[in-house]
Amino acid sequence: MKKTFLNAALFLSLTAAFSSTAISCSNSDDDSSDSISTIDPSNFKGNIAAGTTLTLDPSKVYTITGRVLVENGANLIIPAGTKITVAEGANYLIVDRGGKLYINGTATSPVVFEGTTHKQGHWGGIVLLGNAPSNRTAAGTSTSELGDMTYGGTDNNDNSGVIKYVVIKDSGFKYNPEKEFNGLSLFGVGSGTIISYVYVTDGADDGVECFGGSPNLDHIVVTGVGDDGFDWTEGYKGNANYLYVARKKQYQNNTEPGNRGIEADTQDTNANTTFGNGASNPMITNATFLGNTAGSESQGLKVRAGSNGQFDNIVLANYSTGLDFETDRTLTWFQSGSYIKNIKFVNITTKSKAKNTANTTVDISGVYSENINALGAGSGTALPDWAKGWTGLSSYDVADSMN
Repeated sequence: MKKTFLNAALFLSLTAAFSSTAISCSNSDDDSSDSISTIDPSNFKGNIAAGTTLTLDPSKVYTITGRVLVENGANLIIPAGTKITVAEGANYLIVDRGGKLYINGTATSPVVFEGTTHKQGHWGGIVLLGNAPSNRTAAGTSTSELGDMTYGGTDNNDNSGVIKYVVIKDSGFKYNPEKEFNGLSLFGVGSGTIISYVYVTDGADDGVECFGGSPNLDHIVVTGVGDDGFDWTEGYKGNANYLYVARKKQYQNNTEPGNRGIEADTQDTNANTTFGNGASNPMITNATFLGNTAGSESQGLKVRAGSNGQFDNIVLANYSTGLDFETDRTLTWFQSGSYIKNIKFVNITTKSKAKNTANTTVDISGVYSENINALGAGSGTALPDWAKGWTGLSSYDVADSMN
């Protein structure tokens, strides 16, 4: 999924969101008396106004029926054990720059977002907009078509809140084949944001995508999404530690059976940009990616469009191709140092392949080191202990990702 979905989502929801009653403060200039007590849990939508903190009640089930916007200067707190269902369509939770989202789940009481019907693409997803750089402009910012939802900036340490122990099901609502939501989208999010123990499952597009910024993520599980497990672009420079990403065999014969474990870009329109953070260059450690050979994008790590990166202790299983790299800027980086270490290939047809910007085949077999004892996310191809329980999973392995 690329940037275009946000513009469409905002356009489709602008009138409904701004004409609805504000969650904590009326949109009228002369009426700021509306209180959080006016929320109807069965019809949760609208704006959480600047200067307001809204705390949900974990004893209630909330149903999002439109756009929920956390404005600049507002806070949304979601306590452990809260369940949020979402009606079908372009319904989603978005946090503006300067707003904060606190999802305070625990290992025994995660917060759950799910569709009112369980299917891929039922609803939108969770979107954070931060003040850390995008490389789309010299200023480090990027702007939606409407111009009122700018993201990015110059603060790599920006803080959008805490997302911890959350399950995101049935996300990825699609407008057309080019525009759809991810489970968790991070636009210019800074390293001051805590993102830990996130499970995205049965989504129609990517599990997690970073558009620039420098968010650090840990203990991320993605299963059964229609596109990539973890995606980045626009100069992303964060750390991702402990990832378990897997296709589901039940979708193997679908039109979208699942694509890459990782899809990595610097920028889709200018792979050689020097704006903002310049080239994407995250560090990915302790990760397992389980695929199958269905579809045309059966690649464990697809690194292209000028992206750099560093990878250590990675298990890749059951993809047609393990490492698939493209463009001069990407190849120059990986050929210049030891940036791919301790890789374990399990039932991979082609371990590595690459082509430069001129589409000439390049041998990259010398840029990585293998380790048959690599454990990836913790247990090789098997679901690691840290992912059990709070996700609703007790086990997972290659048999669950392919027939």
